[in-house]
Amino acid sequence: MNSSSSVASRLHPYHRQDLALKVLSKKEKLTHLAHQEGVSRKFLYQQRDIAQLALNKAFDKSEQDSEVLYYLPVTQKWIFQLILALILICHCSYRGIVELLRDLFDYSLSIGTIHNRVIEAVQKARKINQAQDLSSIEVALLDELSCFEEVNQQSIVVMKQNHL
Repeated sequence: MNSSSSVASRLHPYHRQDLALKVLSKKEKLTHLAHQEGVSRKFLYQQRDIAQLALNKAFDKSEQDSEVLYYLPVTQKWIFQLILALILICHCSYRGIVELLRDLFDYSLSIGTIHNRVIEAVQKARKINQAQDLSSIEVALLDELSCFEEVNQQSIVVMKQNHL
């Protein structure tokens, strides 16, 4: 009998899985299962091994944790964007940025360089903001940070008046 006409070669993948589970469960003797299904013991051992590998892979955390999610090309421009994101989004200190770049990227950067990059970005933002025509705005919709800053400014004024 050639291999292409064997019972094993014609089994549906779901049936193969079922056989593998039966072998792994050890509820039936392998010889009896092979005879009942019309397949060889070697075939059942192969299905068992395939299923065992799949189970091992599914539950092996070390392999999943070390899987590369993506590759990130780190350029000078990217580091500049990271610096701004850390300051504007995460409210990170300059020293925190120096530490992060040193520890995670093995990249040395001085506090002065970070400061200069931030000043450069602020100057660009001011230029863009000053070019905007806001004369048609009648009511400002302030976010919670703007309101918080306004309240703080008022508190400082009140505190100064009380101490004078």
